[in-house]
Amino acid sequence: MICYQADMGDDLDDILAQAECPRCGREFSIRYRTLRLERTVDCPGCGATIRPIDDTPIGAVQALIDETRGDA
Repeated sequence: MICYQADMGDDLDDILAQAECPRCGREFSIRYRTLRLERTVDCPGCGATIRPIDDTPIGAVQALIDETRGDA
């Protein structure tokens, strides 16, 4: 499950996403850029190498940014 937390600024790559490790269940933050480029990350809990997958439409991400900034 990936939830978005908008950071200050207009750069989508700087948005922080909350990811959950499928091995140990720990939640951790990764940048949208990591998701967009389909890079692997190491879980800070168990050290497993995982490739987070995001199927959230970019429009939904933008709506969350707008809501957080008060543009909605």
